[in-house]
Amino acid sequence: MSAAENLGDLLHRNCPNCETDNSDRPALSYSWQEWQLRECGACRFVYLENPPDYADFKVAFAWEKNHGDRKVRMRKEYPLAYGVSKAWRKFYRWAVRKPDKLANRINKWVLPGLVIDVGCGNADRLLSLPAHYETSGIEISKALAEEAGALLATRGGSITNLPAVEGLASYEAGTASGVLMRSFLEHEHKPIELLSHAARVLKPGGVAIIKVPNFSSLNRRIMGSRWCGFRFPGHVNYFTPMSLRTMVADAGLATVGFGFFDRFPFSDNMWMVVRKDV
Repeated sequence: MSAAENLGDLLHRNCPNCETDNSDRPALSYSWQEWQLRECGACRFVYLENPPDYADFKVAFAWEKNHGDRKVRMRKEYPLAYGVSKAWRKFYRWAVRKPDKLANRINKWVLPGLVIDVGCGNADRLLSLPAHYETSGIEISKALAEEAGALLATRGGSITNLPAVEGLASYEAGTASGVLMRSFLEHEHKPIELLSHAARVLKPGGVAIIKVPNFSSLNRRIMGSRWCGFRFPGHVNYFTPMSLRTMVADAGLATVGFGFFDRFPFSDNMWMVVRKDV
């Protein structure tokens, strides 16, 4: 029995980029079990049409309970590819010391002041920020929010246990120096609305740092359904460089950091820095 069979009705989403109803279009071959991926007939955006309700992400589909689901699936359905991939990742981590891309971008772009981490997990990244940053996090998982709240209290930080849009809407306008969306926007049912709230809470000159899987990556084209970016039902949006640029512009944010290596064609992920200019 799949996890969704233990829940109520799944949601139906129109395209989160242009609001087109694509229910009459065939599901993409990347779909899995009951989870239906669609490509919008109007704007070509790829998204999960039938995600669980927000309430189910608090407990039933909380990240800490379900982030290993893909590993189980790959090991069962593609045992050889899984074994090779696991061995390669282990070697790569031993051989190459990867830079801390989030910390580097925070140090370069975010001025001292309030930093809000959307989907902060247990707040491990907020805890690592220098003292000149005031820390605040938004986390939908009840268990992770409780853990994060206890940890952040040691440096005067705060946690909001709400869905991201509702949580970010609770902050006053023009109060934040930075909004972090590291590996989060792909989870959000209403990505443009969330980006618009980020634009509202940022001070003029404040920035948002975004990391999402790159649906245009060559690795996705090679790996197909085995691509690491397919995580059901947690990932509900699948961005390309073009669709990400369009979405942040529609939200009133200006792209200031999105070079070739931030969207490298062989990379599974993209990094973008956007700024509120007025």
